[in-house]
Amino acid sequence: MEPWKVVLDEVAFQYLISINASERRRLLSVFDDLRNNPHRRPDYFIKDAAERDLSVWATKPFLITYWLDSFVSEVRVVNIERLRF
Repeated sequence: MEPWKVVLDEVAFQYLISINASERRRLLSVFDDLRNNPHRRPDYFIKDAAERDLSVWATKPFLITYWLDSFVSEVRVVNIERLRF
């Protein structure tokens, strides 16, 4: 079985490169968690424009939106938001 990979859509990638180094390290750790446990239970689901189910995981301080492409073992991250507390 192929190991899972985390793949960022352009919006998510732009967010990643725009944040400071400490936040980037935290986000990379979150991606490691997703890669190692892609079938983790998300906090909730939403639909995208194509009616695809997207998983949303709130992990302080980020809100990560993604979907699983099981055929190629990829976690497709489509959006990242920083939560404000």
